[in-house]
Amino acid sequence: MATDSQSAFILPDPLKEWPKKRTVNSHYPQVKGQSFHTLPSRVKQVLDISKVELLAALAYPLENKDVLRAGCDLMGLFLIYDEYTDAATPHEARQLAKIVVDALQHPDKARPAGECIVAEITRQFWQSSSKCALEGSRDRFIKAFRIYTIAVAQETHDRVRNITRNIEDYILFRRSTAAMKATFMPIQFDLNLPDEVFEDPVIQRLTDACADLCTLVNDLYSYNVEQARGDIHNIVTIVMHHKKIGLNEAMKWVGDYGSEIVHHSLDDLRYLPSFGEEFDGQVKHYLDGMMHYVRGNDAWSFESQRYFIEGGTDIQKSRKVVLLPQSVSSQEQSVPMLFHYPERIVKSMMT
Repeated sequence: MATDSQSAFILPDPLKEWPKKRTVNSHYPQVKGQSFHTLPSRVKQVLDISKVELLAALAYPLENKDVLRAGCDLMGLFLIYDEYTDAATPHEARQLAKIVVDALQHPDKARPAGECIVAEITRQFWQSSSKCALEGSRDRFIKAFRIYTIAVAQETHDRVRNITRNIEDYILFRRSTAAMKATFMPIQFDLNLPDEVFEDPVIQRLTDACADLCTLVNDLYSYNVEQARGDIHNIVTIVMHHKKIGLNEAMKWVGDYGSEIVHHSLDDLRYLPSFGEEFDGQVKHYLDGMMHYVRGNDAWSFESQRYFIEGGTDIQKSRKVVLLPQSVSSQEQSVPMLFHYPERIVKSMMT
């Protein structure tokens, strides 16, 4: 939590030297508005305010229309899952992980009556989206999503017990709780790349680097609303705690750390190995896609109301943020949190 006495802080820009610029998928006008038709209006309102379809269009600018649509649905699913588990007990989070993974593994099987609707949302997403994914990427996606759900359940356990990880552990853990590997999967849905490509050390470093940049940026931009509601699971809060420094110093530390990741990534790109004529073009698409995701995630953070209820694009330019008082609820300062209720209430809200 913030301990500085100042009323404002400065957001660093770790992506200042990032080579990719803001790009919107050309299929966005066609795909916009096609997702979430089966969801209740109150849930769709949350997704609309968060502009998850814009996030997908910015995050997957190179993908075809079908993959973009899958990306839109996936962004919505992540938001719903995160909002539900943010207030779930560890037991509820573990149970949700089990039924959601089962829904991914059996997308054509009807879900049991009375089950949490998040599983049905997952089933519908994968029943449709898996059709545009090759077999290898389908298997990798389910594996990555399972890792995400397990990590989120562990995060719920940490939150209940007020556990604060050290900086290194948190950064590694955040890759999983932010679902970064699953999030990158649509980029490879129609790529016919063998597992050996993704196991290459340079590819792994670049994948981890893009994931870390996304999570660091997310924590920087979400810090204000999270500290206002007392959430300690943020890299800024953790750096302040372990290094015993103030808010602006911690912001600068995180920004500098992100800038180092950028520089190391650009160096790795210079030494990218060849995987043969059959695969090199696809590998380039995968890496370009991840790098576009990093920039798209950054742009969306200011263009939606997820972290900045108003003036996001102005904050993007000035980098100055007014610190929210900790007594202010997240509902008043960011997107309405319709899923911050136990499962029994979520069921009734969404029927």
